[in-house]
Amino acid sequence: MNIRGTDFVMFQVTDMPKAVRFYGEILGLPQEVDTEDFAEFNGGNVTLSLIRAGEMETGGTIAFAVDDVEAAYAELKDKGAHLEGEPVDHGCCKAVTVQDPDGNVVIIHCRADGTFGQDPESQ
Repeated sequence: MNIRGTDFVMFQVTDMPKAVRFYGEILGLPQEVDTEDFAEFNGGNVTLSLIRAGEMETGGTIAFAVDDVEAAYAELKDKGAHLEGEPVDHGCCKAVTVQDPDGNVVIIHCRADGTFGQDPESQ
């Protein structure tokens, strides 16, 4: 598996409008996605994703971009990684979730358009 870079970091938030205001207006990050339960901001070299608390079982998540999620899944499975299911195609991306030894969530991810992160130089 070849990790191309960090695609996004995700935080759970309890008050989405307040969090969106903080990251967008106070910190000045350009907002790229805004829904009731999910928002994304351009953090320069990485995307910051916010998800409404309760949508996931973790406080923080990192997603690494790969070229082939299915191949990464097979490799992780062969190596005995703690996978949280099979790869899922979300339309905009395909992803599989794995836990590190402490239970931290790591998403192995591939956008449908093949891009990752925010740095156009890394594409």
